[in-house]
Amino acid sequence: MDTAEEFARALDALRRASGKSYRALADECGLGFNTIAGYCSGRHLPQLAVHAEFAALLAALGVPAGEPRKAWLEALRTLPARARRGAAPTWNPYRGLEAFGSDDAGVFFGREALSAQLVDTLAGCRRRGVPLVVVGPSGSGKSSLLRAGLLPRVGPSVVMTPSAAPLRQWASHAAGAARDAVVLVDQFEELFTLCAEESERLAFMAVLLDHPGPVVLGLRADFYSRALRYPRLAVALQQGQVPVGPMAPAQLREVIVEPARLAGLELEDGLVELLLADATREVGLLPLLSYTLQAIVELARAENPRATSVGVRHYRAAGGVRGAIAQTAEVAFLSLPVRQQPVARHLFLRLVKTDDSTADTRRRVAFDELLDARAPADPHSAVAGPADATAQSTPATVRPAAVPQSAADDDMAEVLDVFVTRRLLTAGEQTVEIAHEALLAAWPRLRGWLEDDREGHRVHGRLTAAARAWRDEQHPAEGLYRGGTLAAALEWAAGPGSGDALNPLERQFLTASSDAASAREAAERRRVRRRYQMSSLLMALVLVAAGAGAYAHRVGVTAHRETRTALSRQTAERADRLRDKDPGLAAQLALAAYRTAATPEARASLLDSSARPTARRLRADPGSAVVSASTPSLVAVGTSAGRVRLWRPRAAGGPVPVGPGLTLGRAPAALALSADGTMLAAGDSTGRVTVWRVADPSHPVPVPLPSGASRTVLGLAFSANGRLLAASGGDGTVRLWRVDGEASAPAALTGSHQAVTSVAFTPDGRTLAAGGDDRRVRLWDVSGAGPPRVLSALTGAASKIYAIAVSPDGHTLAAGTAAEHNVRIWDISDPARPVPLGKPLTGPASWINTVTFSPDDRTLAAGSADTSLWLWDLRSRQPLGTLPQPAPVLAAAYEDAGTLDTLAGDGVLRSWSVPGPVLTTGTSQVFSVSFDATGHRLLAGDGAGTLRLFDVTDPQRPAAIAGPIGNVPGSAPLAGASALTPDGDVALGGATDGTVSVFDMADPAHPAALGRPVRVARATIEAIALSADGSTAAVSADDGSVHLLDLADPAHPAVLAAMTGPTGIAFGVRFSPDGKLLALAGEDARGYLWNVRDRHHPRLLTTVRGLGGAVYATAFSHDGRLLAFGGADYSVRLVDLSRPDTPVLVGAPLVGPVGEIYELAFAPGDDRLAVSSIDHTVWLWDLRQPRRPDLLATLKSSGDGLLTVGFSPDGRTLAAGGRGDAVHLWNTDPDSVARWACATVGDPITPAEWARFLPDLPYTAPCR
Repeated sequence: MDTAEEFARALDALRRASGKSYRALADECGLGFNTIAGYCSGRHLPQLAVHAEFAALLAALGVPAGEPRKAWLEALRTLPARARRGAAPTWNPYRGLEAFGSDDAGVFFGREALSAQLVDTLAGCRRRGVPLVVVGPSGSGKSSLLRAGLLPRVGPSVVMTPSAAPLRQWASHAAGAARDAVVLVDQFEELFTLCAEESERLAFMAVLLDHPGPVVLGLRADFYSRALRYPRLAVALQQGQVPVGPMAPAQLREVIVEPARLAGLELEDGLVELLLADATREVGLLPLLSYTLQAIVELARAENPRATSVGVRHYRAAGGVRGAIAQTAEVAFLSLPVRQQPVARHLFLRLVKTDDSTADTRRRVAFDELLDARAPADPHSAVAGPADATAQSTPATVRPAAVPQSAADDDMAEVLDVFVTRRLLTAGEQTVEIAHEALLAAWPRLRGWLEDDREGHRVHGRLTAAARAWRDEQHPAEGLYRGGTLAAALEWAAGPGSGDALNPLERQFLTASSDAASAREAAERRRVRRRYQMSSLLMALVLVAAGAGAYAHRVGVTAHRETRTALSRQTAERADRLRDKDPGLAAQLALAAYRTAATPEARASLLDSSARPTARRLRADPGSAVVSASTPSLVAVGTSAGRVRLWRPRAAGGPVPVGPGLTLGRAPAALALSADGTMLAAGDSTGRVTVWRVADPSHPVPVPLPSGASRTVLGLAFSANGRLLAASGGDGTVRLWRVDGEASAPAALTGSHQAVTSVAFTPDGRTLAAGGDDRRVRLWDVSGAGPPRVLSALTGAASKIYAIAVSPDGHTLAAGTAAEHNVRIWDISDPARPVPLGKPLTGPASWINTVTFSPDDRTLAAGSADTSLWLWDLRSRQPLGTLPQPAPVLAAAYEDAGTLDTLAGDGVLRSWSVPGPVLTTGTSQVFSVSFDATGHRLLAGDGAGTLRLFDVTDPQRPAAIAGPIGNVPGSAPLAGASALTPDGDVALGGATDGTVSVFDMADPAHPAALGRPVRVARATIEAIALSADGSTAAVSADDGSVHLLDLADPAHPAVLAAMTGPTGIAFGVRFSPDGKLLALAGEDARGYLWNVRDRHHPRLLTTVRGLGGAVYATAFSHDGRLLAFGGADYSVRLVDLSRPDTPVLVGAPLVGPVGEIYELAFAPGDDRLAVSSIDHTVWLWDLRQPRRPDLLATLKSSGDGLLTVGFSPDGRTLAAGGRGDAVHLWNTDPDSVARWACATVGDPITPAEWARFLPDLPYTAPCR
């Protein structure tokens, strides 16, 4: 190991092999969690001074004492000292988000006069016996001013920042300080944000204000009013306050120029002026300026380590004053694996304190609070079934996250390292915090997280403080939540992702509060409801008695309407929170919200239900479902009450129960149906297996079966012809019966000394696969030519195997693992010589309980204890998405290629239409979508340089019918811009070299290029738009050109004309409905309108100014009288085209999206406008009255930011895609969605579920 990087990689490999989390290692060896994480990432390496501690770490990692351990210590010793410290970059004179300290006085510029003023004022304050209070907004540079400007001028000092226990801090920091030492309490506002106990706060203030020596406080300005509530602090604010205002331009110039001069860096011409122009006199921009300066130096030295100058191009690359931090943070976030991005969200939300009366503040958090933010569920509860799991369960609102703690800890450690390395977070030995509050305002994603559920963040912050106080006070009953506080906390914890954000202490506290208060809360709710009804009645009587009957009626009507509006919005919000756990139930809540009042929120929630896979719910009363089995002709469900219910899955109107069901006497542990649905087997925890003939499910006939001594039956399977039945058990034995004739004793298949959890036959019935806790899958020859014998054993799994399945063609076997959380695949075409097929399929965050192949062998589904069913494309081995569940998935089976049944731990069977209204491309981004004239075909152009054609006749069951179609051989890659002609027979794709390829799509199964690509431009094609008749295409490119292309003969497209206008790129192009006008959306913040009636001689009609920023999208209304532009300023401008040569901006901009707008689309035939934004939303406006636009709905995609949107020709279906691998399809007709929901959601919401989610509304089944 010659380098620090090699040492870190080797150490991290050792850690991963040990299977121990960072926290477990920290507990064993005594080093800090963050220290160990830094060693393993290479952020820093052990110093020789901590030889003993590092040796303890090696011991914890399993490195034997003696020579192996000495070898590690010798490797550390022989590393160059610079490598042990970490490869420090060449000195950067700028501090970024880090405050200046006392040692930095020589490089602290711009505050000379104010520093001198502080020295004088401190002397006066000391004479008057009051502290000096330095007050300024966040980002004004208070900390640097105090530490580098004041303290070096006043002698000895003690510095502290308040924590949750400030008195303890005082005792360790300042109590023994010399009498003349200056005590600086920086970030004094944290006394209000971190210290929860008022008594401790008052005691600390008393000690501080009674201190005989000089005291200095740094206070953020928005906490000024909070400080005034305390009389002695108010006196200090009156007598000893110094405000920190914005720097003058000359001072800012010093901040920029002087550090560079000391470092020998040249600032190229124009850079200083540009920085000064962008760094306006907003004091909050100081940290942004400092971070930008640091970033541009790093960029220059990344290009050339010996660089001695920085210039404007580095400034632009860094993102500018307002963009540098955001760019760094966003790049850091996007560099994380998908599974770690929610961890980053939880991390940052814990690091921010939200408050009603002040701006958001950063919060210092101990590592133990972060590391417990996701807790493991009991691994046995996912396979034992609800009958066994009930005793271990916690209330649904605070269910532990099904993620092993070691994995969660490691994910958190890796996320921390990414952001600490980029200096966006500051980590100590025991705590971590955001480097500067400037990040809270500068990073749009973080702002979005905070705004998504601001009240929820406050609820969580208060819950954290209350739980810690409850723990510290030894769990007093009076410390528990109750009433409205408990209700708010439970509602928040039930929301998407909120349960994962809870740490075990918070979960324990919330569960205890819920257990203690449930009966009292129900009684209180009834009492409040009766009191409200009585007061309403009395108010009406008083008004009538006063002769105000009519007024009372109007007031009553208004109050009723407002109440229903509020309830509708509240119900819609609850539906949205539930959608990622139980979409079928969420659809019913959304429908209830819409029928309560047609608010934009309710309409959006209802429409969003149509854009996600949604399941039909089947409840198996009495009891809850614990096991299930499915075939195309029959579905069987075993219940906790010891019953088996049967359904016909394909009956008109959905599955219907058949027959009286079967009574077992105890809950089944496994079920199996024969392939033709005529045989049913059930096994229980005693080892008993029972078989019935169910050809007529109304009259099941028992089949005699000799018993075979065993423990709990864990797996059952029939051979394809129904002649053999295999049962695996907890004793490690598989028993094999013939069930097609005279009963005989079963054959016992042995070899495993541990539980065998799953069995499956190959379709020919000649081979039986059995897998289990010994991490192997054994293939048995059961052809009948002799006694069963082992053909081979599939190895490679590093943990228990919980589920296996064989593909319908018999060539492939899949096995789902426990601790590895993956699915391993083998080719078993020759069972005696199985071959592993590539790397395991990954994605799930917990153990795999069930696996199943689709009937067409194209898709593999795996149900995980992470509460999701995962789907993969077996040809590309790419994930197709997940089907969310409210509890761990216990079983899954296909009825047919388009219907997939799942059983989750909540005891409900769900039948899904797959793939659902999501078109998966398997690529990183979707840049364009377009429909043909029938609306049955949709073309998508993606970021991988391919086109894909989908059949969307039934948006709930779309199918890929062509693609991926790549570039013509020998030509440049396609760039994502695409278009489909109205007849659906021709597709266009723009390439990176400025050419356009034309493809014949008349036979989607055999798409073909029509000749060579046609040269249109000299740079990447940005956008393609077709005229309504498909005869002409408008093509814009990144060289700023726009051309018209004749498609009268698609095999020989020809350039008709070129247009000029934008001073930059035309990001969007669109023809008017009559094809006479062409609108361009310009990079130069302008819109351009061309008369293209004469295709050979287009003429610029006018330029539309006042569009606010770079324009990315444009669209015409269906009648051509309205034109819309949207772009970089997050808004949409409307233009009246009654006179196209003199367009007029109409009304105020449409605002709402919190990200760039990349595409606009008007609905054909009406005045609805769809706006897709990078904030992953689609905004729908009704523009029948453009001056008074009506927001219809804000639709949310389940993926990342959206780049394209389009309506189907009938205006009903909306398609949108973007920074994900999918196109989402919405039905935009609420009444149609309501009918669809009622036809597909299955069993209605129960009164108990209604009371849980909608306690303020009387129960009414949404579908009636």
